[in-house]
Amino acid sequence: MGNFMRRRKARKEEEVSVRNAAGSDLREIVRLWQTNIKTANTAPDIADFFYSFKIYFFVAVCSGSACSGSADTTNKIVGFVGGTVRNGSGHDAHISGIAVEKEHRRRGIGTRLLTTVEREFRADGFGKVTLEVRKSNRAAINFYEKQGYKRSYFVTGYYADGEDAIVCEKRL
Repeated sequence: MGNFMRRRKARKEEEVSVRNAAGSDLREIVRLWQTNIKTANTAPDIADFFYSFKIYFFVAVCSGSACSGSADTTNKIVGFVGGTVRNGSGHDAHISGIAVEKEHRRRGIGTRLLTTVEREFRADGFGKVTLEVRKSNRAAINFYEKQGYKRSYFVTGYYADGEDAIVCEKRL
């Protein structure tokens, strides 16, 4: 019961909002991307995605005493989602990156970020959204499946370290 009450108290003290990302958020987006996603994307790659598709980038901002161990607990970015548009067989909405700080996971932040970008894609007329996930990343696969994503196909050696990707898609 003690742990449960502490978690409830922490959630009461923490408030998280989701908003469109701004240019001033890019440094934090890059940090979150590079520390939470096993990727070969460099800071310039991420900046290129951001500036090319800024309307599909959102951040989760935490305020309150439960935000982190830092003294500044106002407006700390604890998660992001970055959407892009791929040209191929028509235009496809695509999730290029999504991450939530470890200490803020399992609180619905990832779901809120994903729902927000999906709503924006839907409003812009996209009928489906795709993403890739590492074949070994069971937690992420489970998360995406709970959000309605279906496994579509595999890409052998997709990641720079040679790991395969599962391509998932969701009808909007």
